[in-house]
Amino acid sequence: MTIFTGKTEAAAITAGLNALNATREQVTVQVVAAARKGWLGIGRRDAQVDVQLKAPAAADAQPTSAAPQPPTSAAAAVTSTASAAPRETATATPAAHSAQPAQSAQNSAQRQAAITAVADYVSTIVAQLGIQATVDVQQPARRQVRLELATDKEGLLIGKHGRTINALQSLAQLFLNHHGAAHVIVELDVADYRERRRTTLARLAENTAREVVASGKPIYLDPMPSFERKQIHAALAKNRHVTTYSAGKEPHRAVVIEPA
Repeated sequence: MTIFTGKTEAAAITAGLNALNATREQVTVQVVAAARKGWLGIGRRDAQVDVQLKAPAAADAQPTSAAPQPPTSAAAAVTSTASAAPRETATATPAAHSAQPAQSAQNSAQRQAAITAVADYVSTIVAQLGIQATVDVQQPARRQVRLELATDKEGLLIGKHGRTINALQSLAQLFLNHHGAAHVIVELDVADYRERRRTTLARLAENTAREVVASGKPIYLDPMPSFERKQIHAALAKNRHVTTYSAGKEPHRAVVIEPA
């Protein structure tokens, strides 16, 4: 593997072509790592590409197989001309289709690079907060990433009502959105806080629903982030006695539970 770097993928490929003294048609290129601009000056990285010369045998084989036979008559010339067009179409079609897997592989590599980078980004912010923590990256699904933080300052990292870890999670999501992984959902957790919070929210939803049914009046819950509001909605989705909706503007948007 011969790796070349540059501020952009094009610059890295150009560096490879200059080093190998070759043209673009004479080499194969594989993107190893996409370029990153960084976020607030953190996590910047040049593009990395693997540039290899094509095998000489493959280049020599093309003229031999593509060389046309001279027509022996006017009728043969017409037949040769008529059959040439389908061959051009047939060779162009696989080339167009082959670009799709290449683009998909590049997107996958860019997404994976963003997931790796977001762990470093979160680690840097946590360190700047004066908290020593390790980050374990987990991918329970293709478009889901979970960052498990381990520290002896769990309360400080979680913050009052989870505000610190929720803010870190919002920053991590913004980082992914700006680095080619907008469809990946990130979750930050420490000391199993998220599972404990889900249990608390489910209990809050059920208790509030009973109070709403008893009083016949709607109740506004405290403002909470969107992913926690979704948990409240889901907890009461099958409750036929109440309905739920969100009201207000971020960051003060809250769930309202009212009689059905």
